[in-house]
Amino acid sequence: MNRLSPFLTPILFLIFAALSGGGAVHSQTTRANYPAPPEGVVFERDISYREGHPRWVLNMIVPEKPLSRLRPAVVLVHGGGWSSGDQYKFTKMGFMLAEEGYVVMLPTYRLIKDAAFPACVEDFKNSVRWLRGNAEKYRVDTGKIGAYGNSAGGTIALTAALTNGKQEFEGDGSHLDQSSDLQAVVGSGTVGDMLHASHSRAAKTAYLNLAKGTERNTSDTEAGKVMKSASPSSYISRDVPPLLLVHGTADTIVIIDSTDEFVEEMKKVNADITYLRYEGAGHSVMGQKGKVTTPAMLKFFKKNL
Repeated sequence: MNRLSPFLTPILFLIFAALSGGGAVHSQTTRANYPAPPEGVVFERDISYREGHPRWVLNMIVPEKPLSRLRPAVVLVHGGGWSSGDQYKFTKMGFMLAEEGYVVMLPTYRLIKDAAFPACVEDFKNSVRWLRGNAEKYRVDTGKIGAYGNSAGGTIALTAALTNGKQEFEGDGSHLDQSSDLQAVVGSGTVGDMLHASHSRAAKTAYLNLAKGTERNTSDTEAGKVMKSASPSSYISRDVPPLLLVHGTADTIVIIDSTDEFVEEMKKVNADITYLRYEGAGHSVMGQKGKVTTPAMLKFFKKNL
């Protein structure tokens, strides 16, 4: 299949770097600079959750001390504008959560250069099924699996939660006998509606390319249908797991307007949704407001997992 036009590469690099987010305990790490795990935490790297593609891998961060009881799990899904990032990005956050007693999984997924939407959500759901399939090994309570993501990663996690039980997003991956359902999701800088008028030029470009993937000849009309399918606003429902969304009013990448409207629509149907809206914070709101957002996330997971 055709790849994205070469002249777009420098432009897209800047766009997707901006869309990736980060900061504080949420600061980014890579395969080249990840820290050693703290005492009492085991770090397992580069595990395949499905054969056949280099992006179908994940890392596991697990409390070392064995427990008789099962543990809740949190899946940390990286951002990067659907065009960059990997399973090392939230390693520091993973260590922190493991020290709090959670089993942590950090998966990666196919990017725009590999496949259009819904490949990223299918891969994320596949990784959750893998986690349930390996629950005995990692002592995971399969009824208590949550997720966190920023930007593109948060949008993937949110869309996955909103489509719990929808077969059309499961894909054809491994562990199909397991559920991919999530019980709680935290998302920061997430997208409400990819077709909303109030998006930055960078974000609009990213959404369009997510919809087209490697097919440069896809019409904007057809891409618009995919963007609608990729938008959390398409799945407004009361029957969703508890959600915590965090956004900054000064986010110049994912403009807050569509998130505001998404939250209002979810509240109208009495969904279990909490919204932390920070005046003056930008796209990296979780890091910028880390002194309050990290405790809020931990409190949310403790309550719902």
